[in-house]
Amino acid sequence: MRRLIVLLRGVNVSGRNTVPMAELRSELEGAGGTSVTSYIQSGNIALDSELDPRDMVSLVEDLLAEYFELSVPVVVVEQSTIAAILDASPFDDDGDPTRQLVYFPGAAVDVAGVDAMDPERWPGDEISASVDAVYVSYENGQGKSKLSVDQLERAAGCTLTGRNVRTVHALIDL
Repeated sequence: MRRLIVLLRGVNVSGRNTVPMAELRSELEGAGGTSVTSYIQSGNIALDSELDPRDMVSLVEDLLAEYFELSVPVVVVEQSTIAAILDASPFDDDGDPTRQLVYFPGAAVDVAGVDAMDPERWPGDEISASVDAVYVSYENGQGKSKLSVDQLERAAGCTLTGRNVRTVHALIDL
C-alpha cells in the first residue's frame, strides 16, 4: 500500500470545472482507495492505494469523466517523494511560500527545454527545473506574472500542475 497524492489542475476555480471533493473522495473509496482525504477545494487528494501512480491517473481521469463529465489534467505523486521534491527547490526557504510554486509533471521534465527559457521575458520571476519538478519564484505573485503554465508546459514537454510551497507542505502532512 502506498500513499498517493492526486493533483487535479484547474478545478473549482471561479465556478469552472466544478468537482465536489466529498463526492470524488467517495468515488475513490468505492474504487478501492483507503484513508481518502482532501485539502482545500482545489483538487488535492491523498489516499492509500495498491495502484501505482500511472494507474491512479487513469482511474481518476475515468472517474472525472464518468461522474463529473470533466476532463482536466491529473498528476499523481507518491507522498514519500513530495518532501524530496520540495527539498530540491533552489529557492530560499525564507521567501513568501505563496509566491514560490512547485509544478508537478505528468511525465519527466525536459530540463534542457526549461533551462532554455529566456528569463528576460519574465522579469523578476525565477525558473528552475529537475526531471521531477519545475520550480518558479514569482517576485510579484503569479497573478501579475506574464509567465503562463502553457509556456512552462511547452518548455518542459509535459503536463504540469502547480502548488504553492504552503500547499506542498500541507500535502506532505496529509
